[in-house]
Amino acid sequence: MNRRDFVKAGSGAFAIAAAGCAIGDAAPSNRVRLAIVGCHAKGRGQTVMKAAMKVPGVEIAYVCDVDSRARDWAAAEVEKLSGFKPKKEKDLRKVLEDKELDGIISETPDHWHAYSAVLAMRAGKAVYVEKPCAFCPHEGEIIVDTWRKTGMVFQMGNQRRASLTYKAALDYLRETNAIGEMKWAKCWYMADRASIGKGVKINVPEWLDWELWQGPAPRRDLLSNVVHYNWHWFRNWGTSEMGNNAPHFADAARWALDVGYPESVQCAGGQYFPKNDDYVWPDTFNASFKFPGDKLITFELASHCREKPYMDVGTGAMIYGTNGSLFLGPRDTATLYDVKGNEIKSWLAGGQTQAGSLTNPTSSLDVLHQTKFAECIRAKSQQTNSPADEAVKSTYLPLLANIATEVGETIRLDPNTGKLLTKSAEKLWSREYAKGWELV
Repeated sequence: MNRRDFVKAGSGAFAIAAAGCAIGDAAPSNRVRLAIVGCHAKGRGQTVMKAAMKVPGVEIAYVCDVDSRARDWAAAEVEKLSGFKPKKEKDLRKVLEDKELDGIISETPDHWHAYSAVLAMRAGKAVYVEKPCAFCPHEGEIIVDTWRKTGMVFQMGNQRRASLTYKAALDYLRETNAIGEMKWAKCWYMADRASIGKGVKINVPEWLDWELWQGPAPRRDLLSNVVHYNWHWFRNWGTSEMGNNAPHFADAARWALDVGYPESVQCAGGQYFPKNDDYVWPDTFNASFKFPGDKLITFELASHCREKPYMDVGTGAMIYGTNGSLFLGPRDTATLYDVKGNEIKSWLAGGQTQAGSLTNPTSSLDVLHQTKFAECIRAKSQQTNSPADEAVKSTYLPLLANIATEVGETIRLDPNTGKLLTKSAEKLWSREYAKGWELV
């Protein structure tokens, strides 16, 4: 090769390389700038933040938290892992003023989920919000309405929708009719929650903006046992163990049975395990959701009973058909059984060959889920793993179970629209908001 040809070849190679950089995921023009809202070092926020940072081209531009310690930790962690120094902010509303921001990841307490999502979509930002995406059914209606009107990207944090294992198993069942028509899904969650004790009123520490933490919720004094996790078990901020865990496998069951809104919901439960603390929700639930086509999802929950869980796992879903069953396990595995209960096929996460070698796949599913979120932002597509209209249907299930328990009767809905038909439940369809924070 002579000098002229060498220069030509070199220039062409450089041009190709430069073009590759210009259209790559990490190129400035293709970068996805996100704000992580709720980023405590020991909370779910830090897990999802780190998962998002593993997606090529994603930049954590802001760390937002009402706890100054969390902001400092998260900013330092982002800089350590990515080399980029994010901005620190405590108020989501200020973050949303940034015109260069593409979206938010909301890892806030339940009472902030819908509020943060709606504010972000109205500001023209994409939204990834933790489950349940709403605090009450009416907030779910507002989310779907806002999503449709704004055309913004929305995805809920039910990361099992990103499972290639579950998808492969369900695709196989639909293609082969291996267990016949799938009619009933049995879901469960069993844990051994420690007592949260009796809280006492305390002064607000200097690192916490308690006013902003409460946000849309009616104002309460700060108790010693609320921040940063036990808010789950207070009605003012949490949605009970049903809201905390049922959205995962209730959603997987809805996916398997291919159903939408239920036509009726029954739930029985109570505080069956003696304790003397501020945990106000029933610790034991048995909920039943009936759908059109004579399909049924049941969810059994016990927050203080883990001696012998069903299928020897704390949570999961068993899908029953007319000629067999499919077990969707918590470790991203699926097992197919014939009508006599004999194992006939299995799908294992990450190409593993034996279930015993698996570890909890939450982190890998989080990365897959965040990858889809980023892809949809780039493509301006609303077809995420869990778009608003589907996320709300799965969120309704635990919320309706809570309502049915509260009113003590069967809750009925129009399954075509999700509209409430039971008059006695109307008072629980929405919630009370702090003055000036109403979500409409």
